[in-house]
Amino acid sequence: MAIASALRRAPRAAAAARALFVALGSPRSGRVGPPHPRAAPVAPLSSLSAPQPSAVADAQLLRVITYEISRAQLDCRNRNWAKELGEGFPFEIRDKEGTNRITLTRTHQDEQIEVEVLLPSPVDGAAQDDGEREEDDQAEDGKKQGHAGGDVPNRYCIPLTVRIRKGAAASCLEISCRSYPTGFVVERLEFESAGGTAFSDIPGELPKALHLYLGSRGISTHFTDFMHAYMITKECHEYLSWLRKLKGLVKG
Repeated sequence: MAIASALRRAPRAAAAARALFVALGSPRSGRVGPPHPRAAPVAPLSSLSAPQPSAVADAQLLRVITYEISRAQLDCRNRNWAKELGEGFPFEIRDKEGTNRITLTRTHQDEQIEVEVLLPSPVDGAAQDDGEREEDDQAEDGKKQGHAGGDVPNRYCIPLTVRIRKGAAASCLEISCRSYPTGFVVERLEFESAGGTAFSDIPGELPKALHLYLGSRGISTHFTDFMHAYMITKECHEYLSWLRKLKGLVKG
């Protein structure tokens, strides 16, 4: 399946461009920043230590950028998401080029549901353990379903925020999550009248009930599998677009 193939490439794709939005703006600004440097066939450091004519330096930089573009093109491809998802996918996707997020919206009975999804982020050891524990809990309950990315370690996660508004109500329920290739963890539950409450402070059966609550509104394993494949593809295209703009700026 195409989504499964994308998920198996996730760690490499996520590492390639996870810092796209750092230097030129914060993650919430939507402005693209430079990626982490990757290995490229550059001249030895000894040959770069002495001052060089600007034309030589410009040509060297352009060669490196061109090489990076050729590498990124191998990972990027256009996908027909409407065809892959089929007519049953209930969300409308809003994706603006040059940003680090997408927004998915739908109407469910009298509710307006909005899901904001960010580009993949690396995880530390503690966060990886949290994701694996959540997966184990779901398996013990007999509710775990097969994920296309089930063979992918939890080396990265995708932050997402679900906002659910009922009717004409001014306030909404906001659920912040981390989605891993093997499952997702609810981190925070918030609504306007009471303020945020960390998930670890919510006792009893509420965590399991929240998973069911989200699943009944279309935020299920099928949704998260798609979301990982989509955001990995977006990350690749954003990185490629950033490189092309950089090349144009250097060329002048």
